[in-house]
Amino acid sequence: MQNSELETQNYVSCVVYFLLSLAELASAGITIKSGPSTIPCFDVYEIVLQFDSPPTQNPFTGIEVKATFTPEHGTPVQVEGFCDDQTGRIFRVRFCPSLSGTEYRFSLTTNVTPGEEHTGFFRTTEPQGMEPVIVNPQHPKHFQFAGSGRPFYHLGFTAYHLLDPSNTDGQIRDLLDYCVQYGFNKVRFLLTGYPRDTDTRSKEQYSFQGDLWNLPNYGAPPGEVNPLPAWLGKPHEYDFTRFNVAYWQKVDRAVQAMRQRGIIATCIVTIEKQNLPQEYGALTEHEQRLYRYAVARLAAFSNVWWDLGNEHNEYRKQDWAPQIGRLVKQWDPYDRLCSAHGYADWLYDNQPWADFIITQQYGTCAQVNGWALKYEDIPKPYVNEEYGYEGSLDKAGHGMNADWVRKCHWSIAMAGGYGSYGDWTPGTAFYTGHIGSGKAPSQLRHLRRLFESLPFSSMRPQNELVSGEAFCLAKPKEVYLVYLPSGGQTVLHTEPVEKGYSITWIDPRTGEKTSATTAPASAGASLSPRKRGQGQIALRAQSSDDCAAIIKVEQ
Repeated sequence: MQNSELETQNYVSCVVYFLLSLAELASAGITIKSGPSTIPCFDVYEIVLQFDSPPTQNPFTGIEVKATFTPEHGTPVQVEGFCDDQTGRIFRVRFCPSLSGTEYRFSLTTNVTPGEEHTGFFRTTEPQGMEPVIVNPQHPKHFQFAGSGRPFYHLGFTAYHLLDPSNTDGQIRDLLDYCVQYGFNKVRFLLTGYPRDTDTRSKEQYSFQGDLWNLPNYGAPPGEVNPLPAWLGKPHEYDFTRFNVAYWQKVDRAVQAMRQRGIIATCIVTIEKQNLPQEYGALTEHEQRLYRYAVARLAAFSNVWWDLGNEHNEYRKQDWAPQIGRLVKQWDPYDRLCSAHGYADWLYDNQPWADFIITQQYGTCAQVNGWALKYEDIPKPYVNEEYGYEGSLDKAGHGMNADWVRKCHWSIAMAGGYGSYGDWTPGTAFYTGHIGSGKAPSQLRHLRRLFESLPFSSMRPQNELVSGEAFCLAKPKEVYLVYLPSGGQTVLHTEPVEKGYSITWIDPRTGEKTSATTAPASAGASLSPRKRGQGQIALRAQSSDDCAAIIKVEQ
């Protein structure tokens, strides 16, 4: 028998078996709709199960739907389905294939019809959308795209209340377009809501004034903070056994919109306010159901990351994150990047459930640089998610002005780390997911472009090579990046090279580059000496403003 005839026969057999399995499930009152015959690699393949009538049991606790996807010549991948209808009539199974040009076969089962299975197959094509972002295996302090291996320079944006029911899909898309405009490629948001709606005033009585820390909802207008929209019910009377499906469908749309724009969706699963997370309890069935449902529903989107709990060490014991982290890793078939945002220090060293380090530490340039260096020996990327949100204060910390935001973000990057920006400028309703009036985003965009132009993942922080208050990243005998957060001057100690070095000055505010070999001395360049074998370069800024210099080996 010819190969083509054999392939045709196998195809016909698969179709027949597929139709028979459909008929069996239809007799049980279940209609199955499979996905398309081909999809791009890393897209979402979805199977929909629809019951003829609502089930009698709670669909979020009593019905199980599971599927196994097996690539040709590959390892089977097991995934769980989830309820996507408040009455329980609709379940979905989502799967993200990771191999292109490959046939996947699947089998689906449910405890509603024990012993029966639905089977099918599809093929993948080359990736067309956003690839997953993983830790760079060769340079584990950095990120890369899973398929192409291209570096991913993390520039995060904080929008805690992006998904609040008061925000329309259009408002969400507007904020995401704003992020694209200014180079933010990760958005961190609360997946289950921000339970702090303590404002009893009407909207007519509302005015944005006073100390933001002491204003109800941190200054958000009344009615714009729904405590926990992820469940049915109201504060202190939520039914933690039933999810609010309409809200989770909004989550789907937001995560899809982020993927379409090349943005990582960091799902902060929980946060503590008003003791509501304590109502569903640490590691209880309710809490585990939340994390498991989130994984079943969202993990198939290639742009999803997990943050187990914002400032979780304020409302959970230290052993909580490792336990819930191990469960998430067990449930997530794609091993999406996972971590846990604690207040201040990183508590988990090199534990395997955590893929990257998150801290919340704000201070001077020297302090945020030093905190990142504190974790240099842990082979995981370092992210300072809150190094101080932008406000109007002329000092480092929460509420600092754009100049300080820029300097602190640069200082973190110069330690080989990454940061996330937040906007708390006057008039911005913080935590609401609205576009603010901050000035730093346009400057951080230049930072990302510069670092993407460098071999950042193979450069190491080497402050010992510079004098004074300067910071240094280096790939010796190739390229150095020196940052002077307060201007002034420094001496860079370099490796002797054959032809010397070229120097390019960078204005961190505008991204403008000036070549020291053509600019006059007043532009900030002093090349003394620049001879073979002496290995020192004096760098002098023209003012007290921060500046940076790229020093490259001449070819």
